[in-house]
Amino acid sequence: MRIDRDRAAGALVGLAAGDALGAGFEFTVPADDEPITMRTGVMGFAPGEWTDDTAQAVGIARVTATGSTDVEAIGAQFLDWYATDPRDVGTTTRAALDPVEGPGQLAAAAADHFAATGRGAGNGSLMRTAPVALAHLGDDGAIARLATDVSLLTHGDPLAAEACVLWSIAIDRAVREGVLDVRAGLSLLGEGRRAFWADALDTAEATPPAHFRQGNGYVVTALQAAWSAIHHTPVPEDQPCRHLADTLEAAVRVGGDTDTVAAIAGQLLGARWGSSAVPWRWRRMLHGWGAAGVHDLVRLAILTASGGADDHLGWPSAPSLVETARARGERQVFCAPADHDGDLLLGNLPGLPTAVSEGVDAVVSLCRTGRAETPPGVEHHRFWRVDQPGPDVNPNLAFVRDAAAEAVRTLRQEGKRVYLHCWGGRSRSATVAALVAAAVTGEDAATTLEKVGRALPEARPNPTFAELLRRRLG
Repeated sequence: MRIDRDRAAGALVGLAAGDALGAGFEFTVPADDEPITMRTGVMGFAPGEWTDDTAQAVGIARVTATGSTDVEAIGAQFLDWYATDPRDVGTTTRAALDPVEGPGQLAAAAADHFAATGRGAGNGSLMRTAPVALAHLGDDGAIARLATDVSLLTHGDPLAAEACVLWSIAIDRAVREGVLDVRAGLSLLGEGRRAFWADALDTAEATPPAHFRQGNGYVVTALQAAWSAIHHTPVPEDQPCRHLADTLEAAVRVGGDTDTVAAIAGQLLGARWGSSAVPWRWRRMLHGWGAAGVHDLVRLAILTASGGADDHLGWPSAPSLVETARARGERQVFCAPADHDGDLLLGNLPGLPTAVSEGVDAVVSLCRTGRAETPPGVEHHRFWRVDQPGPDVNPNLAFVRDAAAEAVRTLRQEGKRVYLHCWGGRSRSATVAALVAAAVTGEDAATTLEKVGRALPEARPNPTFAELLRRRLG
């Protein structure tokens, strides 16, 4: 089965973005005119730092990225994370993790807590469903079983598991079919439970998101809050993928358990619109337990969706793809200053080691790269700019083009020496470099491309990118 890798990666990156965005507003109700930005909130998370929501999802993904769905191994990841004494742990999750000596005891501890207190339907298992869906794309039965088993590790109430089934199936449909369908999983629930959840979804669609402000730590209300925000936020006609950022801001404005409501929404939105729809200013800030930033989240998601296997280039696991590029015909090294800015270097993937040796502070990649192409201390930002038919094609090309240009401009404004490149140094890097140059010089596409060619002698944007540039610059 061929998968849309950008959407698969988006399920995990979208989760982290919603989580970190909401973390700064947890237990508050943002004012209508208050900007929704990544900031430090009452729990003390740094701006862009994800919370327990993403940490537990990463724990699941560290198992599923190997091709395994062993539930006890997932439980062990939860315990490893809990051993770090995290600052934010849900009450229900803590009740399962606290008393056990090993992962094999988790489900029983969760069941005992539910039996003793009647409490086991918090939102803490719904917030981490992205890797569950990715592990079994196209197999509803397997998704439902894994969603149930992973939920029961910490949440003894079957209601929480039902919510996880619904949301996991919706993520599957978003990745595979590009739709937002939260009812696709209803048939997988017990016959006596379908009407309850259908009514809950109807209520979410008929009611503004703010209605679900109170008590959204409860799994049903949390799901309704996330779905209401998604359903009631318009999809922009000019750039539909902006629906992701607009909706996550709306989800945070619901108030209450803002990080989790936004994380729940972010999983589904990322699966629908792709990791490339997550604004660069957010992706740049994301960090937290278990993964080395956005690139590692992408790696875990892609490996999970592909059963633990790399592609024919060794991506996303290979430390470097420079030699791979050379072996595939890119033997010439391009790495030269842009005509309008001597501290912006332009080139191709084989030119990356040269750029690093020349002391760049940041790299903006418009192609696949290895996990460790740049040394510590060099910022490395990757943009999904694929226009060719296949599992990597990106419908958000104009959005990503502008985001990459914004990244280059921002990094240069910060005084960083930047290397902008794609695989061959011909089409993608030339297009973005022309856009960056035009913002400085005010020149048209033809003029800026001519000047870009002084650094990239083989620069010739393909028809898709040339048309995007013409529309943007004239």
